[in-house]
Amino acid sequence: MRNIKIITTVIASICILASCSINDTKESQMPGSSGMTLEILLVTNENIYSGQTKDFIDSLFKQPQQNLNQPEPIFNIVNISPGLFNKSDLYKKHRNVIIIDVNSKNENKVFFRRDEWSYPQVVFQFSISNIGELRPLLTKHFSQITDEIYNYERLRIKNTMKKLENIDISRALKQNFGFWITVSNEFQLSVLKDNFAWVRKEAKDYSIGILIYTQPYRDSIVFREKYILNQLDTTMKYNIPGPLDGTYMAIERRVEPTFKQIKLDERYCIETRGLWRLIGDFMGGPFVNYTFTSPDNKQLIMLTGYVYSPRKPKRDFLMQAESICDSIKFLKK
Repeated sequence: MRNIKIITTVIASICILASCSINDTKESQMPGSSGMTLEILLVTNENIYSGQTKDFIDSLFKQPQQNLNQPEPIFNIVNISPGLFNKSDLYKKHRNVIIIDVNSKNENKVFFRRDEWSYPQVVFQFSISNIGELRPLLTKHFSQITDEIYNYERLRIKNTMKKLENIDISRALKQNFGFWITVSNEFQLSVLKDNFAWVRKEAKDYSIGILIYTQPYRDSIVFREKYILNQLDTTMKYNIPGPLDGTYMAIERRVEPTFKQIKLDERYCIETRGLWRLIGDFMGGPFVNYTFTSPDNKQLIMLTGYVYSPRKPKRDFLMQAESICDSIKFLKK
């Protein structure tokens, strides 16, 4: 039996190493993807991306992202013709590609591929017999498109963070909380307590912050919306002071936050999105919070990413904060 266990362990280790090797090989051998964060290269003729068809496509991909101070689309679209796309490898390396191919011989199908011409890359191809078939197919697959693009955007940001990792912060968080979070060397560890940490990046005209709060887990009441918001308020009030005496961070209650059940590192999690404000001052911005328990269900963990960017769009900065939270890895015992 002991020999079987040893063999099983060796096989598992080989599989893990092989998986890592495949990903490393893909990243090293394929060209790196190009394009801006949450930008989609739409490959179709101008006569298709026009009129009512353009209005419909834009109504999906350019709809306002929720819980931002100012309106920003969930995606940006760049349209080029198939002829131009096929002539240039530069366009084929774009991170998010959607191809709309209209031909009377097509069978009205959707094809999805990862890492077709670059890494990491998402490619969707709509092969339709006439333009009238686009609306139902695009509506049906829109959630999948959104999920795939967002997942790969987070992967891309995490890969970049890993290459520029502030290992001192990662080790300090691991020692304090028992899990690993990856941030780049542009971030600093401003506060570290037994049950709280504040990691932030202070650029010239914007800030990105990560708040980590833990407490013993007792029962499922902690996943209720009211509890999450009240705990966020308490954590912010006593740990995130403003620039003036008596000012502090709090949840903006005049704008209704949104809640969603998700998986974070394979853990049941409540995702909360909304706005924060500075009590006694005029600062504010978007935030995203992830509330979940440790693998042994002994600790409640709340990860919060926030952005302050009064003169710049906030969507892409918030994506960075999301990606940092999504990088959490629990230590195996």
